[in-house]
Amino acid sequence: MQEYVEAEDIGLAYVPPRRGRPRQICEADRRQILLDAAASAFVDSGYAAASMDDVARRAGMSKKTLYQIFDTKESLLAAVIAGRRMEFAAAMGDGEPSEDALPEEVLHEYLMKLARFLLAPRQAAFYRLVISEAQRTPEIARAFHQEGADKSCCVLRGWLARMDAKGVLRIPDPEIAAGMLLSMVVADLHMGALVDDAAPAEGYLDARVRYAVTLFLGGARPRNTST
Repeated sequence: MQEYVEAEDIGLAYVPPRRGRPRQICEADRRQILLDAAASAFVDSGYAAASMDDVARRAGMSKKTLYQIFDTKESLLAAVIAGRRMEFAAAMGDGEPSEDALPEEVLHEYLMKLARFLLAPRQAAFYRLVISEAQRTPEIARAFHQEGADKSCCVLRGWLARMDAKGVLRIPDPEIAAGMLLSMVVADLHMGALVDDAAPAEGYLDARVRYAVTLFLGGARPRNTST
């Protein structure tokens, strides 16, 4: 049987059954429960059709509690999208790509992590949600883009610029090169994920990334022009 805890101005939230006196969940946990419920409601029903009542119900909390933390549906959606920053950071790991490892190893590892994240069904569902809201709330669409494709390109762009400065690779325009490399790996696959919500098999993705890296480095490695 599900166990709930309730207190004035705190609301109702589901917690796993436990022995002894029920405990109140903390503010951070309540917020995360609401964000998870909102993401589910927005993806299932669409942003326009999803209601704050539905979010509160899915979270097992009162609507009063919901409005104490998020005063509008717009602020709730913005918080859900902002949470993608942490998901992206967790998926990509800490720090910048190595400058000492072989370029093919660095690019393969980075692009595999990025492709897994972008092509996951959960992320595809968020993309569809944001696209549906792009005209009505363009600032949210921009924020979503900045936390995903733009940020991933920024990291890759910086690494390519450093490789060019060291003479390891010849990348006269790191911004264009980063965008082209990412497109080689995920562009059509991402479109497919948006349509049918299916992520590619790991083996296929690995082979695709290796082929893209080989093609890219074949054009980016310095050539001996003395002969």
